[in-house]
Amino acid sequence: MLNPDKRSMVTELLTPPPGMVLDSAIATTYTLDPTTLLTVPLHLAWLSSGEDKALLSDGIRLFEALRRIGENLTVYTDRGRIHVPTQAHPLYSLLETMIVEVRAPGGGAFHPKIWVLRFVKPGAETEISLRLGILSRNLTTDRSWDLALMLEGKPGRKYIAANREIGEFIRDLPTFATSKVPKAREAAAALLGDEVRRTQWDQPAGWDEVTFHVLGRSRRAWTPPPSKHMVIISPFLTAGALDALRKTTKSPIALVSRPDQLAALTTEMRGHFARCLVLDEAAESGNGEDTTLWDTFGLHAKALILRCGWNTRLFVGSLNATSAAMVQGHNVEVWAELVGKSSKVGCVDTLLAGDGLGGVLTAFDPTTPVVEMDSEQKQAELALEAARSALIVAPLSVACNRHDRDWCLTLRSTAPVTLGPVAIFAWPLSIHDEQALAADGLVEGGDVNLGVVATADVTGMIGFILKKGSFDVRFALNLPLENLPPDRDGALARRIIQNRDGFLRYLLMLLGNLACEEIGEGNGAAGATMTWTMVDGTGPTLLEEMVRAFARDRERLDDVKRLVDCLSVGDTDHDVVPVEFLAVWDVFLQAMETRK
Repeated sequence: MLNPDKRSMVTELLTPPPGMVLDSAIATTYTLDPTTLLTVPLHLAWLSSGEDKALLSDGIRLFEALRRIGENLTVYTDRGRIHVPTQAHPLYSLLETMIVEVRAPGGGAFHPKIWVLRFVKPGAETEISLRLGILSRNLTTDRSWDLALMLEGKPGRKYIAANREIGEFIRDLPTFATSKVPKAREAAAALLGDEVRRTQWDQPAGWDEVTFHVLGRSRRAWTPPPSKHMVIISPFLTAGALDALRKTTKSPIALVSRPDQLAALTTEMRGHFARCLVLDEAAESGNGEDTTLWDTFGLHAKALILRCGWNTRLFVGSLNATSAAMVQGHNVEVWAELVGKSSKVGCVDTLLAGDGLGGVLTAFDPTTPVVEMDSEQKQAELALEAARSALIVAPLSVACNRHDRDWCLTLRSTAPVTLGPVAIFAWPLSIHDEQALAADGLVEGGDVNLGVVATADVTGMIGFILKKGSFDVRFALNLPLENLPPDRDGALARRIIQNRDGFLRYLLMLLGNLACEEIGEGNGAAGATMTWTMVDGTGPTLLEEMVRAFARDRERLDDVKRLVDCLSVGDTDHDVVPVEFLAVWDVFLQAMETRK
């Protein structure tokens, strides 16, 4: 139970079962890193098929992965908690429809970290497999110690009582949104929520039952069942929550947390627990890794382990032992509860043994100093969080207006935004933050000019910097776009493809030729003659691939048509589609129409 030697990657959660493909997926997260999110479609579209991992840095592969998966994946994240990426990227705009920002109804944090994935067998779409992940990890570049529970099963005909709360939560996710959710994504949530309720999960080895608890939909405290023994694992602590938890058990065996959190507790509160433990130094720092390279490190796992009679009850998920999560009911949280015989799955003693989690734990040093925040920093952080809170509830949008061949972006609010003594700057994430402009006009409810950008750089993903003195906070919002350029996706595709060599690579990739990486990335001249074979003269010709697709797999030619149509919209002065190809393509279009 919770053996630190048994480790898994999030990519295992995303990899389809053999012979199946992703049909639909939903994820929830508190914080979201756009760069990390870009890697999810890459894995779902390419790595699971066994193709070359070296192609992950290929912009063409990334563009196609986002196109394939974007309509099928929805990520719900707490509004105002999207990270500002370290580098600008034009493809962030393709995340706009995937990301749905939400708020907790109780005014706290939207804090669950779950994944639900629906896989189907090609040609037999009634053969369905569901995978449910209950995590403590956000969709970010964390290098922290986390916990994950992965369950698989097939939907049946009858509802299962233990799945009711998690199924209804998934179904109702669109109701948490801060803006209108497209009907297709509402339908996906409804379908997945219903199927989750009807799924009998394959139990992890040794465990007999699994059930789910969703908190924060109504303001109510959560308390565990009475127990003989209790172990709490939580990176963040408050005295109120710990006091409520310890009163439900006869023996609070251990409290595992971060050193700074334990140091902030009173000696009396720590004394209620037989042992206070932290990760040892090697585990905390990742064996010498530079922890400044990651946004979080150390302990981030959340769990509650109880001995109840003959049974062990293990709770894993997103709940910290804090008042906001457990006592006040302000946060939206998800627990998964596993029940099994202690003789089979172990108990708290097994957990803390040297060959268990105890092998990476050490006793808390009570002389650890309390980290005190000076008054200036405390006041600044309060002001910055108040400004963030005002901004995330403001009625913001981005207007697009034609400016010669480019577009002028304007940040708008239909009501004044109270920011207090805080300066604000904004910019589209498709360009570098050095081009951020002052956005103080929002205070008066006025328009803010975000500058002129190329069509491919138009996006509603807007970064913000809030500053007070020497302190600042950075985050992004996914804002509605008014008057979106109809040719944006075409302009974006032309930027990624760059030239005719890139177009040939893309075609060969769509047609299933894995040798397409042999063609140079962006090295061909825009005016070059159409090459109907590989650059080095080897391999099947493009024409052969197209004929093979016409005879055996017409959907691949449908993908080609989508690409050509996309590239044909808007400014084609620097078109990457050769006229020689279009002449041949017209013949295929006529043949495809005849064969319908």
